[in-house]
Amino acid sequence: MRVKMLALIVCIGWSGALMAGQTKKVSTPEDLSEQMKKVGPANEAITKAVPAANYAEVRTQLAIIRQAVAASENFWVEHKRDDAVKFTKDALTKIDAFAKTVEGATPDAAAAASALREVGAACRSCHMTYRDRDEAGKYRIKPGSLGGGLEP
Repeated sequence: MRVKMLALIVCIGWSGALMAGQTKKVSTPEDLSEQMKKVGPANEAITKAVPAANYAEVRTQLAIIRQAVAASENFWVEHKRDDAVKFTKDALTKIDAFAKTVEGATPDAAAAASALREVGAACRSCHMTYRDRDEAGKYRIKPGSLGGGLEP
């Protein structure tokens, strides 16, 4: 009886952990904006942490960026923007390469800085095509870039 009860508790706990770890499906421009708003502060923290050799902070913030970029892929798939899906996959590849440069106790500072520039270049590819600023100076999806009046 105790073994069955313990097994049930473990299963319930595991299910809850899995549910909590799932991210919201990114389908709307508002959802995309919500994810991208996580990237800006994390990127700022990384650009300060790399020169300071604070790689623990880099890894923490990079995980936030990776999650947000990965979540955004669904948006581009749903809106049939193959170029943006490619931009996203490329950015994820660059993020993963950057993550490898900051692993371990003594990362190579020059390699980390170079990999960070590569991530920035990958992100700019999508931003050049799909991002601009509204009248208030806030970032948004470029009007007309999705078609069908879906932009906010």
